[in-house]
Formats: sequence, C-alpha cells, structure tokens
Amino acid sequence: MKTCILIIEQEYSSLINKLFPPNSADEHFGFGFAGVSRHSEGFNILLRTFIFADHSCLEKQSGGFIRPKQEFIKYVWELAKNSDSALIDFHTHPFCSKGVSFSSIDDNSENKSFPMAVDYLGEGPHSSVVFGRDSLDARWYDPQAKIRKPIFGIKIIGNRLVTITPTSISRIRGKNNI
Repeated sequence: MKTCILIIEQEYSSLINKLFPPNSADEHFGFGFAGVSRHSEGFNILLRTFIFADHSCLEKQSGGFIRPKQEFIKYVWELAKNSDSALIDFHTHPFCSKGVSFSSIDDNSENKSFPMAVDYLGEGPHSSVVFGRDSLDARWYDPQAKIRKPIFGIKIIGNRLVTITPTSISRIRGKNNI
C-alpha cells in the first residue's frame, strides 16, 4: 500500500524547529493530529496540527530516551477523539544522522500504543515518524493485519512538492536517502 504523510511546508519547518532546538542533544517528542483520505492504493495522512511536548509534558528526557507524562497522552488522545483525528507520533533520535530507524524501545511502545489508539480513536491509520539529523523513518499501523507497515513517503507541500523517502523504504529499494 502506498501510504503517505502530507505536511504543509510551514508546518513542517515549525515541527523540525521544535523537535531540534538549538544546543540540545536530547530526544524530543510531539503528537500530530491528522485527517485521512483513502485511495485505491492506500492512504494519505494529512497533518492538521502538531502539539510539541515541552518539559512540562515529560516524565523523562535524555539523548537516548523520552517518556511523556500519562496526563499529556490522555489530554492529546481526548483532543484527537473529539476532532476525529488520526494520531501521528513524532520523535527524534538526535544521535543519528543518516539511516535513522525505530529502536526496540519504539517497537515495544508501539506494540501497546497502536492497538490502544485503534480501540479508543478508531482505525486511523495511526502512524509514527522518527527523525535523525539528516534522515527520517515512518510507519503506520494496519489494524486488520495487526502489524506496522512502512510509510511510502513524506510529502512536503509548498511552492513545490518535496517527497522524502523514509529510510525503511530506501532500504527496500536499495537506495540512500535525504
């Protein structure tokens, strides 16, 4: 399935600036609310808005780990439910540049969070994006198959359309990426 995430250029710039603040080597995190359009080959997931998790929203934060407070997650999930939104989890691996990928911690977290999101918010599709300094990877949860699947591309919509190929798709194709 050719599932893509679409982000308006200004929103993408703002998201990157928040996730990679100057002089910080810590992981950063936030949620995106998205609308979904289905097509014959998959989904387009359009980011509507991004909510950054600042220090007040976090239990723990370091260069290799981040954990949001449960109150923040409940607040965001309630907003998502009330706005009939799919969720996109955005976070960073600031220690990685090219070829970023999801960690085993990410995998374990999503093994719980994706099915819970489907139960509470509906099928979505809900997705996640991890950013390295010079790369990103992205995936979505297929509730029928109960597995994570790669996002085909992140499309930045501005004066021109820019498509970023996630590292997992680049590996499948045998290419290097951004």
